[in-house]
Amino acid sequence: MTIDRALATATALSIALVLLIGGSLVITDERSLLYDAEKREIEKTAVVLTTAMNQAATLSATHSELLSVDPNVIRMMTAGARDELQAYSKPIFDRLRGLAGIDVMHFHDATMKSFLRVWEPANFGQDLSSFRPMVVATNHSHQTQKGLEVGIKGLSLRAVSAIMDGPRLVGTVETGVRLQSLADLAKAATGGDYALVLDPQLLKGAQPSATGPSNGLVLDAATDRQLFERILGSGVVHLSHNSYQIAFDDGNRTLGVQGKPLIDYSGNVIGTILTTCDFTALRTYANRSLVTIIGVSLAGLMLMFAVIMVTIRVAVIRPLRALSESLEAGQPLPASAATALSDFRRLFAAVRKAAGTRGAQKHDQSEA
Repeated sequence: MTIDRALATATALSIALVLLIGGSLVITDERSLLYDAEKREIEKTAVVLTTAMNQAATLSATHSELLSVDPNVIRMMTAGARDELQAYSKPIFDRLRGLAGIDVMHFHDATMKSFLRVWEPANFGQDLSSFRPMVVATNHSHQTQKGLEVGIKGLSLRAVSAIMDGPRLVGTVETGVRLQSLADLAKAATGGDYALVLDPQLLKGAQPSATGPSNGLVLDAATDRQLFERILGSGVVHLSHNSYQIAFDDGNRTLGVQGKPLIDYSGNVIGTILTTCDFTALRTYANRSLVTIIGVSLAGLMLMFAVIMVTIRVAVIRPLRALSESLEAGQPLPASAATALSDFRRLFAAVRKAAGTRGAQKHDQSEA
């Protein structure tokens, strides 16, 4: 291999290595920025639903407390007047259902048995003490309790308040908000999709999604049921005490899916809150940036290679070639070759001098 080809190969490999390392660092940084942008976007989308749930719990507590101090409610609960209480509370329930999404209004007696379900008055008498810890806590503390809890109607954001006749507890009343209305409200505000996925052990008669390996989970409230059935069918959703984020390819869309633990009033993880964001535009932009980085790197490689090779040919290859041709022909050295030869001689003399000085130092040290 000639010296010019050897120099060209070494130069090309060196430049390519430098650009490869630099490009890799830039691409890694680009991917990190993309992940951070996706995480921020999906966090902003998810917080809308969780905020709506917190506000709905407070709203439910307000309604239950207003009912618990209503003199008519206290009188009817004390007298055990179920039919009269149904006639009185049904218009209130209908109004709250239309205005605030309330779908539960349930009265319990002092022994923690169901006294009146306003939406289903014929269904009463069940002992709630074994599976409704919120009712038990209110019955003992006489303080309003609120949170997520599964009842016979299913999962709702509920609040339970004590009905007191003076110092005596005569019963409790609960109101609850349907979660489907909250998910629809959050979607209208953000454009993202939301779903609540539950542990089927909490729901009697519930069946896991039949679309695939859904890890035995049940889809409850959802803004796009078909979409979340596909996500469940992929098997990527699971119960967890920590938040997690995954990517899901839905045809020509790339969706970010965040799972957050769904925790009930007792502190148990009963499911997962799923939030999705469409990251197709972000991914497309990142891919375009990647193509730009590769193109700039290749252009830089060719430009730097050309500049360095021209410099090497002018400063090294041509003088050496002229020197070789002159020596072979027995002709006087041209000026460029003489200059190059002089430079090489000075370089060689400097190297020999440095080597001799270092050898003398070692000799003196050995004699000492």
